[in-house]
Amino acid sequence: MTRPPCETPAMAPLQIHELSFALTEDDRPEDRFSHHVNNARYFVFINRTFHAWYVALGIRTRNATHSAMMASTSYDFLRQVFVPGTVRCRIAVTRVGRTSMEHAVEMWDVSTDTPVLAGRGRVAHVWVERALAKPVPWPAELLVKCWNADAAAGQEPSRET
Repeated sequence: MTRPPCETPAMAPLQIHELSFALTEDDRPEDRFSHHVNNARYFVFINRTFHAWYVALGIRTRNATHSAMMASTSYDFLRQVFVPGTVRCRIAVTRVGRTSMEHAVEMWDVSTDTPVLAGRGRVAHVWVERALAKPVPWPAELLVKCWNADAAAGQEPSRET
């Protein structure tokens, strides 16, 4: 069945997930030579955003038999962000394979009236059976929460904050 041209498919409820972080002195380089955010801190923000996404999906439980395992990460720093300030990390599911899932990652400096893209990257996860440490297919009950292939193919996620 073909959709009318003006109809845009809805994103899955957890296809995009965002988390904001207030920047503090602890986010600066250890030698405090600058007021910019230490590069390693961006990966902390990315990790915390994914953790919140895992919790929202319901996959972070103590005795889970399966879990999402990060398989690869890439990130490009586009501009410096300074303390004090606020950044928003945005992750969006962009591709789903049999056992893998890829996310686009964006880091926005939202300290001013006009948000600025500070960095972007990609993260790949694999769905793993923990006891065997073996990749297995993503369960349909999770995919319905975070993946709408029609929506992902039909529109670029908004870069607005």
